[in-house]
Amino acid sequence: MNAQSALGQVRSEYFRSLSADLQVNGGLLNQKITAIPFSENYPDALNATQSDIKFTGGQSIGYDFRLGYYFNRKRSLGIGVGINYYQQKGTLSLDTFHIEFRSSTENYPIFRQVISTTRGIKETIVSKSLNVPILLRYKKDFNDKLALTVDAGLLYNIKVTNSYETDARFDYEAIYKFEGPELVYDNSPIPDPSSLIITKAEYLKDFPKGDVVKYFMHHDSIGKSVGLNLAANEKKGDVAYKSGSLGYTGEVAVNYMVVRNICIRAGVYYTAQSFTNTSNNNALRLTDTKIKDAATGTSTVNYNSLLNEMQTAKTSNYGIVLGARIYFNRMAWKAPADDVNRVTPAKGRAH
Repeated sequence: MNAQSALGQVRSEYFRSLSADLQVNGGLLNQKITAIPFSENYPDALNATQSDIKFTGGQSIGYDFRLGYYFNRKRSLGIGVGINYYQQKGTLSLDTFHIEFRSSTENYPIFRQVISTTRGIKETIVSKSLNVPILLRYKKDFNDKLALTVDAGLLYNIKVTNSYETDARFDYEAIYKFEGPELVYDNSPIPDPSSLIITKAEYLKDFPKGDVVKYFMHHDSIGKSVGLNLAANEKKGDVAYKSGSLGYTGEVAVNYMVVRNICIRAGVYYTAQSFTNTSNNNALRLTDTKIKDAATGTSTVNYNSLLNEMQTAKTSNYGIVLGARIYFNRMAWKAPADDVNRVTPAKGRAH
């Protein structure tokens, strides 16, 4: 065999061992959350009550492009690398939130602000991530058209962003304590009876049949930091997590050859990743300021997503995968039938 013929054979054998995958996967998403309570970010916090953040209804859809190379003669063992895009969604919920803390406004330099959810908070979350899978590959041929493939390895995250949408609402109540003409902060878990206590519970205790809404509207009109059933001023937003995290992924698929170098494939997959929030996000409060529109007189409150409280989010998703595998091995079909040193068998299986 001359040098040119030998080089041609090397090129032929090399391309017989290369493959490309195009596939889509979809399934269910689970998420385990660790978080810093929002109450840690409020000054002189009192009577803090907060339930755990729960994630439900998770769904995941992903798109993959992968290149693979089988390095042994039987083309059963190989490596792979690619690019992966996930779009995942679910619901974050917080059933209970109550906080009392030292606050101030232009009119009242110090007082106790009392904030409670009027109902459980829910956020619809959409997460988008870009990842690089680095894989080990195994392939088992059953016959000329059918094969089983297994891919397993690491998943390196390049970028992840989260979008949220919420209908959160809050009651803003307040406690003002005077010592003579001066305002002071009442730091007792049970407010001093001499304080001006503008809460629903206090009003209804004294006036069981009274108009609590009108009562709060009056105090709001004279500059008190109070209001009932106040909506978030921004119901949508984005929260970015740190990139560069590692996860792992695995896939088992059945491959069927439809033409000599193209297979269709279907199987199951499992992926697990862990994302970390930023320290700046963790320092935010859920809400702490009432905002009044000067033109309409309507009051809303500032709002920071539940995503900001999360320190880590350990996600796992599993489901089905569908796609196609293309082998760059057109030259393999010209191999002589008695060539026992080829990379592929005589019939040129391309699974």
